Amino acid sequence: MVNESAFGTLSRLSAPSLGVFRGRAAVKLGISRKQIAALVAAGVVERVLPDTYRMTSVRRSNEQFLRAALLWAGGTAMAAGRSAGEVYGLEGVRAPAPEIVVLPSSRARADSVVVHRSRDPAALMPRRWRGLRVTGVEPTLVALGHLLDGEALEVACEDARRRRLTSVPSLRSYLERHAGRTGASTLHQLVDGLDPVHPARSTLEVKTRRLLVASGITDFTREFPLTWNGRTYRFDFAFERSRTILETNGRRWHDDATDYEHDNEKWSVPGRHGYRIVFATWDKLTRHPRQLLSELAATRACA
Repeated sequence: MVNESAFGTLSRLSAPSLGVFRGRAAVKLGISRKQIAALVAAGVVERVLPDTYRMTSVRRSNEQFLRAALLWAGGTAMAAGRSAGEVYGLEGVRAPAPEIVVLPSSRARADSVVVHRSRDPAALMPRRWRGLRVTGVEPTLVALGHLLDGEALEVACEDARRRRLTSVPSLRSYLERHAGRTGASTLHQLVDGLDPVHPARSTLEVKTRRLLVASGITDFTREFPLTWNGRTYRFDFAFERSRTILETNGRRWHDDATDYEHDNEKWSVPGRHGYRIVFATWDKLTRHPRQLLSELAATRACA
């Protein structure tokens, strides 16, 4: 019969870590290996890594498995790569398996965990985020530069900038100090093409910028300001010479009447300044990009 006091002790032990715990930590609290084995046999506890367990009453999640991997690898381990991106909540970044970084002396190896080794922990800028030890945002983005395609990396980077987790100056400073790291050249190339002040506000805006640049269209101004009645509105892409604005519009409807009125007012401002406006919708951009480019070219030609 399962010992209820052992279950209670393990519940308290694992509570700060989403239901995961180390066997040796349980032993220190007076739980015997035999009791742990009985709980495993009863399906109350599940072994996920060597001497590392999860309480089956706690829902499985990527974060739970990551916490288990960090407990298993020891106190100097930290979430890295995709797992670090997921910890920060970077848009579009998901870790199919826990990804961690450890010191070269660590013996941590497991088929279910991606383990990197680093001889320069300071370059990883370790920090705590949501209770997890994780690489800093800048080294995380450098690592993602080696793991993600160009668009996915830009989406993640712009999300980090939008949320003020990093900035172009911070990224440049880090890249100058650690130019030789894997993924650094990829991130450096991306940063060179970004607006240094205004991060993209959505994935749709990232996709639009990439389509324009891939088509050889680079003569645009990002976050172009136009003022009307004392209020300044910013527009995604402005072609000042042809007095044309390209605005991304990914919303299918408006739940808020005030928001609806604000957008209607915003769309009328370019015309008051003699600008024509072209909308880049998700459907048009992803399914009919040539049509969007033709519409933009025709509008610019009318100048």
